[in-house]
Amino acid sequence: MRVLLADPPQMFLVGDGLTRHVQPLGLGYLGAVLAPHHDVRFLLPDIRAYHGTDPWGELARAIEAEAPDLLAITAVTATFPAATRLAALAKAVRPGVVVVLGGTHASADPHGVLRAAPDVDYAVQGEGEAAIVALAAMLAAHRVDAAAIPGLVWRTADGGVTVNASRTLDDLDAVPFPLRDPRHILWSEDLHPAFFQALVTMRGCPYRCIYCAVPQSVDRKTRYRSPANVLAEIEHLRRDYDVPGLFFHDSVFSMHRERTIEICAGMAERGLALPFTCQTRTDRLDAELLDTMVAGGCSQIFFGIESGDLESLRRIRKKMSLESIRAAVDLVRSRGIRCSGFFIVGFPWEDEALIERTIDFATSLGLDAISLFSATPLPGTELWTLAGGSHLPDSIDFRTPQVNLTKLTDDAYLAIYERVKARIDDHNQASMMVRVRAALDPAAVSWWDEVPGDNPLVSLGRRRPALPQPG
Repeated sequence: MRVLLADPPQMFLVGDGLTRHVQPLGLGYLGAVLAPHHDVRFLLPDIRAYHGTDPWGELARAIEAEAPDLLAITAVTATFPAATRLAALAKAVRPGVVVVLGGTHASADPHGVLRAAPDVDYAVQGEGEAAIVALAAMLAAHRVDAAAIPGLVWRTADGGVTVNASRTLDDLDAVPFPLRDPRHILWSEDLHPAFFQALVTMRGCPYRCIYCAVPQSVDRKTRYRSPANVLAEIEHLRRDYDVPGLFFHDSVFSMHRERTIEICAGMAERGLALPFTCQTRTDRLDAELLDTMVAGGCSQIFFGIESGDLESLRRIRKKMSLESIRAAVDLVRSRGIRCSGFFIVGFPWEDEALIERTIDFATSLGLDAISLFSATPLPGTELWTLAGGSHLPDSIDFRTPQVNLTKLTDDAYLAIYERVKARIDDHNQASMMVRVRAALDPAAVSWWDEVPGDNPLVSLGRRRPALPQPG
């Protein structure tokens, strides 16, 4: 049976030639469990340096040429609209194709997915490996028993929606490495040299941040791959794909301290050290752990800091002090590691002064880069409930205010967001110039130079989108 695994288009739709640099790992894992028994191909539109004006036509022709029996699409909430259109496109050119949708959006809102997407035949809630293997086998046998497939979301004869109990994988070492062979990828000639650099070493997250969809999935149990299994995959990536670096996609890479030390020490001892990027929390690092990470090749760390206000940190369930955050950033920078931070403003309880306080804190930390996001409620999160089950915008861009959750007027919130975003842009520009000067003349600037947070180096045009109110 022919199976096509697809990632919804984003950059491909713009036609500006930009490409995706990292493999979608969820699809890679599905490909790995399907490939022994089926003809598997990947449709990953954003890897193609597309410059055309008919992206949906291009995708239609690709699907028609592949003639899949099963199309499996992954989607987060932001890509769900594109996923539904891709499903409709597939049905138009291949009427007999069975379409199944998985990913975090389907897990968070399984009933809503089938109600909003008539061209999607099934959805999967939770981890998809067992479900996709069972569904593909039944389709190949021309007999689908939907009630017997773990995690399957399906329509009943009376038009209702049934969600089967999901099954989680406890032994992650038993899961094969993601399918990475370019021969399985459409348009593989456009793959970025670092495309296969991504890997995950754990699943689940024990934290309950109110804005994040990850811990709201069906299974909240955190499970880990063994260090030996992780090191074997890194060796595979170096040997077979000559990756220039690694990107650990774990929500909190250093969650399990001793295991992280064992992985990074093993990378150093076995000659597997590569420059690697990871994300973690500021309260999951210490000097010994960080030194071992450096020995393994750690070159960049992303921190989800989110706020510069203690009360906001408490309310979003990030219980840490501002002093401990600053100490963690200093610890990372003292070892020459690039350090970036994520921040969110626009929570329901925030006013102008609190938003400014967060930006003051962000620009005072000496971070190499700051990413600023506007609070956007996603289905399945506590923030969604707190916002009254707000409707989703037509498209989601967390860097642009699309929903106003605060008690400020829409115009007032837009104005404050644009003002603080300008400060962040200036900080990032100044930080970049420090790195450029250091690269051109290392003696002229020290890594320790504080980056001015409010240095008006650039002026960027900023549009003012309309803000739908929640409700």
